[in-house]
Order: sequence, then C-alpha cells, then structure tokens
Amino acid sequence: MSMLRGSPLRHRILFVLAVPLGAGLLSALGHLVQRRHGQPTSVSESLFAIASSLRRRTLFTRPTGDHPPAPETPGQP
Repeated sequence: MSMLRGSPLRHRILFVLAVPLGAGLLSALGHLVQRRHGQPTSVSESLFAIASSLRRRTLFTRPTGDHPPAPETPGQP
C-alpha cells in the first residue's frame, strides 16, 4: 500500500507494470479455463474481454489478436 502513496511518477510506474501483468494473468487464466472445458465458456470469454480492455489502457500497446479458436475434439461435427 505504500506504493500508492507518493509521487505521480511512482503511480505511473505502478500502472505501467501492474496493468499489463494483470491482463496477461487474466488471459492465461482464460486459456486455462478454456483448455479444461475443451470449448469457450462464458467465464473464459469474460476473462478475455477484461484482459483485452486492460491491454487497451496500457501506455504502449502491442498488436494482439483475439484469443485462439477452441481446439476441435474428434467425433464432433
């Protein structure tokens, strides 16, 4: 909590480091949920949406596509 008190430069550094890290963690969690169920779920879609909105808020953006399609399981049309 002491990081939140102090200079605006400290706030900027915290924002620049924490937001992309949080977006990456949410995206990884979404992939984990999707892999466990074998298909996209509402939870994984929500995690991807939140991660995407966090990535748009970062200072330096890198091109990111949508999450990869769900893996096809044999025997399903």
